Amino acid sequence: MITEVQSTDFYKLLGVEPNANQKEIDRAYQKLIGEFDSSEGKRNSPDQPTLKEQIEAAQEAYDTLSNKEKREAYDAVAQVKKRPEPSVPVKPGPLQFMGRKDSSKNPKHQNVYQDFFGFSEKPFDLTPDPKYLYLSPKHKEVLAHLVYGLQENNGFLKIIGEVGTGKTMICRSFLRELRTDFNIAYIFNPAINELELLQTINSELGLPGKSKSKKKLIDLLNAFLLEERAKGHRVVVIIDEAQDLEPKVMEQLRLLSNLETDTEKLIQIVLIGQPELEKVLAKDGLRQLRQRITIQWELLPLNLEETRGYIQHRLNVALGKGKVRFSRPAVETVFRYSRGIPRMINVICDRTLLIAYTEGTKKIIPQIVKTAIKDIGNLAPLESWTDKLWKLVIPSAIAAGIGFFALNFFALPEFDNKPQGKDIAALIKEDPIDLSSPGELVNYSAASVTVAPSSPVNVPEVVQQPAVVEAAPKPIPSNGMLSISDSEKLVTYLSSLTLMESKLEAIKWIFEAWNIAPETLQDKEDLDILIEDNQLLQYEMNGTMKRLQSLNYPALLEIALPNAQGTKYLALSSINGDTGIFGSVDKIEMPLSIINSIWTRKAIVLWKDFENLPESFDLGFKGKEAVWLQKNLRLLGYFQGREAPLYGPKTIRAVRRLQRNNNIKDDGKFQIDSKMLVYNLLQIYQTPELVTR
Repeated sequence: MITEVQSTDFYKLLGVEPNANQKEIDRAYQKLIGEFDSSEGKRNSPDQPTLKEQIEAAQEAYDTLSNKEKREAYDAVAQVKKRPEPSVPVKPGPLQFMGRKDSSKNPKHQNVYQDFFGFSEKPFDLTPDPKYLYLSPKHKEVLAHLVYGLQENNGFLKIIGEVGTGKTMICRSFLRELRTDFNIAYIFNPAINELELLQTINSELGLPGKSKSKKKLIDLLNAFLLEERAKGHRVVVIIDEAQDLEPKVMEQLRLLSNLETDTEKLIQIVLIGQPELEKVLAKDGLRQLRQRITIQWELLPLNLEETRGYIQHRLNVALGKGKVRFSRPAVETVFRYSRGIPRMINVICDRTLLIAYTEGTKKIIPQIVKTAIKDIGNLAPLESWTDKLWKLVIPSAIAAGIGFFALNFFALPEFDNKPQGKDIAALIKEDPIDLSSPGELVNYSAASVTVAPSSPVNVPEVVQQPAVVEAAPKPIPSNGMLSISDSEKLVTYLSSLTLMESKLEAIKWIFEAWNIAPETLQDKEDLDILIEDNQLLQYEMNGTMKRLQSLNYPALLEIALPNAQGTKYLALSSINGDTGIFGSVDKIEMPLSIINSIWTRKAIVLWKDFENLPESFDLGFKGKEAVWLQKNLRLLGYFQGREAPLYGPKTIRAVRRLQRNNNIKDDGKFQIDSKMLVYNLLQIYQTPELVTR
């Protein structure tokens, strides 16, 4: 409830009409914040509010007009003539701080709970302040891709993310990461036409931008780009909220990217926008622009642990470490209702601290967070696993009950306890069991059907038919695999195959592990074609079973049969403890110890180089592949520090740790066995596993 009319007209402050929609309010707010950024904190007079006070006023206006209930209350109260201040002092309480105080009485605006908690400033402000940037793994990847893409002159770059995920914060932060030899044109208002785009870019770069001739503007820009390139400088155009660009403006950006020399681009363009940007770029008329985007990344919401780190990080920056504590259940509540979106985390936490202040507590528990969420309104939580379970179980139980009732009522016959005029022997004679049909469940042996002559038991006629006993199926193991218990049986099994036959039969199981179904595989030529068509590579190695388990790929084992019976191949598909699943003509289960005496320690592993990496990485290697390696080694917990397109000492140390932990020669060189290992350890590449991790 708003108890007094604010001294500032929120609509006038943001520059929008009273009937403005949410999109117009968002644009106006972003434009206003951009103007504050360009003012660099200058004040025309001592009486003018400080930059921080102006930003806080704009933020309060935006928060009020963006919330339906707050906006309706504000509009209602704004129609009433402001009453004079009461002469009787008002006891401090929650309602006292719901409205803004008169600026003449309190020229320096201060957050109401700042002194209570001992913060140096408001920790959960909505204004994008780079010092509050929380570098979660998601943010680090985006920042690394942006910096690398610009340093490598990669043309178009694209970053997308949901509203409030921190795109603008990332943008401002990576601008600080760039070297001084970059000229930046930052466009925060995309609601412009082609001419206004060129005028804005030129103005941002310090060039004349008032001309209404697109040709003159482009000529001025091209001359400037050539001069900057001669000086070793680079020019970057950053478009924020790029999903609002008109298709014609997009096409103008593509034409600008044609400004180039014989060897390199003169201008780089970064598009930052919401997921709707994907739909805009998917239009057929923008396919040329879409093809020029060389680096693209999506900024996803934070997970629970990242949300906990984000809250603590902002408290620490505001010097609130140890002064206020969010309990783990409270953080979980914030996460559920914010859905991991940083802006909504700020909104919830800011209101939570205000309520905690009014209650005089510095420990944040779920009840306080829920009160804040109720106060904010219109926040739907993420579904927990119990919610999903109930949604699944209750309809399933109802459907099962209805189905059982219908089956019982309409389909099932009624049975009486008494036979209806016929005994059981008569019923059997009318409908005897056909034992000759396939799918017989019981396999009668000769012993099970032999009856002594003196036995008084009447043997059924069907048991006395010899044809039935002879046609009974041979027992099949329940798991469908052939079980071999000693090496002699394995030798006998493999000796009937030629070398090529054993290889072709064995490699079918390796293809099955890669989800490849060979239609024809009759000779070596068919095998080579199938491997090439599926972009598989062969890695031949000498090693132990332990090393095979470290690489964790199914493998072809070379087997030397005794007594000059020749060499064969056997596929090792999976390992479970001391038992292995092998493949030849049949699928075989047997102890690993059986093959120890006949395995030559040679093996062939099929693998895939998903990223087409260089043959070998060594000290001094330069290229974007080094950044890829560092990023993924960080995900695996081996690399620390900042990524760079250089294979240096930090990278070598990380690779050695990876190799030592996985029984690979720790020479620090990123070669085939290390590549195979990294692809297998990462979750994003679909590789088969010899041992389930």
